[in-house]
Formats: sequence, structure tokens, C-alpha cells
Amino acid sequence: MPRPPARPAGEKSTREQILDVALDLFTTEGFEKTSLREIAERMGFSKAALYYHFASKDDILLALHLRLHDLGQATIDRFDWDRVAPGDWVGLLDEFIDQLFDNRKLFLLHMRNHAALEKIAHSHPHGEANHDIEERFRALLTDTRVPRAQRLRLSFAFGAVAAGMAMSSEVFDDLPVDELRMELRSAVRDLLRPVSASGTPASPAEPDQERPQPVTA
Repeated sequence: MPRPPARPAGEKSTREQILDVALDLFTTEGFEKTSLREIAERMGFSKAALYYHFASKDDILLALHLRLHDLGQATIDRFDWDRVAPGDWVGLLDEFIDQLFDNRKLFLLHMRNHAALEKIAHSHPHGEANHDIEERFRALLTDTRVPRAQRLRLSFAFGAVAAGMAMSSEVFDDLPVDELRMELRSAVRDLLRPVSASGTPASPAEPDQERPQPVTA
């Protein structure tokens, strides 16, 4: 029997396409209001065909949640105190901000469907994956090898990123993405200004000295 033709490089599998369609629907209509039939219709095939790839709507949500988990895991991996100094934090958080904006719908999915995700966390074997990230992040911020004042600023910076992403979609959704990204980076840089040994912030830089410039074509 001849083998089916290979999928062209860069072309997504049917499973990944289903996840993309579901992500659009879950973030705009909500998880509870989206049906498997609606997802199947968007894909152009029957509900029965959808069951070939996912046994339930919960399984689709879990697969999307694990996408976000992988991003979070990669971020925590970068903040390894054996390899990273506080001077590297701004660059690492810039990368994190870029990842969040590039995967903005995944972040919104988590924020807008938190109750459904919590339910899955208690009923699926892999649903607790996010707790591992929370534990690692807590360990990161309680590691006494880094001065407490610096760890505080890092926690504030992560909080600013999360809050900034949330507000950017709910309050400032009329602003260009590049402008939102630039302002969030600037806020993080302000929070991560060098901290002296006494635990007090160093003198602020000259106005706009550290402010990233908008991306131009």
C-alpha cells in the first residue's frame, strides 16, 4: 500500500489546526459556550471526525493549556541562578514579553477560562502541570543566593508583565501591539533598575535612556 504524501515543511498537522481553531473560539466565545460541533464545522469536517483527534472538549483545553505551560517552563529554565546574574534579567524578561505577545491568545485563554482550567487540573493526569511551574517560581524567589531586594524586584517585574498583558486586552485593546509591547518593556526596565547592597534602588537613569524604541519596518 503506498504511503500518504508527506506533509510539507511548516504545514501544521490536523491536530494542531484543531487546537488553533479551538483557541480562537475559546478566547472569543468562552470555553463553556463553544461546542465540539462548532469546532468541527470550522474545520470543515464532522463531529465524529473530531473525536478521532480528541476524546472531549476538556482534552482540547488541556492540550492548549500545556502549550502555555511549555512557555512558562522554558522561562523558568532561563532563570537559573547558577548561570544567570541579575544584570541578565532585563534581556530575559524582554524575551518573555515577546513570547507572551506572540502567543497572546494562549495567555487570554488562561485568564478568561480559569474556572474550566482549574476543573481540568483536578480531573486529568497532566492537569497539575502548572503547579510545577508555580513551585519552581516560588523556589526561584526564595533562593537566598540572590539578595532579597533583587528578588522582590524580580517578582514585581513578573507581576507587571502578567498585569500588563491582562490590561492590554481588556482596557487598551485599541492600542497597537508594538506600542503595548514597548511600554511593558519600559515598565519592567524601571522595576529592574540596579539595587544597591543596602537594598535601595540606584539613581534613575536619564529620561528615556533605557526606553526601548518602537519597531520600525
